[in-house]
Parts: sequence; C-alpha cells; structure tokens
Amino acid sequence: MTTQLETETRGEITEAKRTSALDYAVFGCLAAGGVGIIKALDMNSAIDVFICLLGSVVAFGVVFYVHLRKH
Repeated sequence: MTTQLETETRGEITEAKRTSALDYAVFGCLAAGGVGIIKALDMNSAIDVFICLLGSVVAFGVVFYVHLRKH
C-alpha cells in the first residue's frame, strides 16, 4: 500500500525525467539548426542552401514551440 506522500514523490520524479528528456530534445534541435546554418555556408547551389536554411528554421521553430508550450 502506498501513502499519498510516496505517490506525490513518484509523480515528481516522473515529471523530472520528462523535463530532462525534453531538454535533451531541445538541445538536439538547437544543434541541428546550428549545423544546418554552418553547412549552408559551404554549399554551391542556391536550392541546396535554401533547403538547408529551411531545415534550420524548422529546427529553431521546434525549439521555440517546445519552450513556449513548456511555460
């Protein structure tokens, strides 16, 4: 049998695990966006640069969406 205190503690641990996983996902999207911008500097074709920068904008957009949804 679990007490209310044990249940609340388990809920806090679960919430902390979700937050840390979400933080790793946000960091991954930021890294992907940064790499996309750097890679776009070395590309020769305009369409390649456009696609790469579009992917970077989407990655940064996901970060802002997750951040605003979190708060």
